[in-house]
Amino acid sequence: MSQPAHLPRRFALHRRYDLSGISGTGLVAYGTQYPSGRVTLAWCCSDVQSVAVYDGIDDIERIHGHGGLTEIRWIDPPAPDGSTRTAAVTLLPHRSRCATAQQTA
Repeated sequence: MSQPAHLPRRFALHRRYDLSGISGTGLVAYGTQYPSGRVTLAWCCSDVQSVAVYDGIDDIERIHGHGGLTEIRWIDPPAPDGSTRTAAVTLLPHRSRCATAQQTA
């Protein structure tokens, strides 16, 4: 029997003003919020590119928001139930987890 799962929700970090002078302005990073609530953030606009993991989206806003100078712009819409989860997938039990996710409507 298949198990329901949920896809991560993607976002972009957009900075209006760069307080540090390092990351620049405009689109500075891409992120992913997982169904568990944990978040990854991948910097994409400086000489040093890195990926970090955070406990939640509030950490991203608190650490990188700079008092509203940087905003999270969601790429994917929220789930219909209002949770952090996006579209559901079905995992087929007879194959490996990631390679066999089948989109369901």
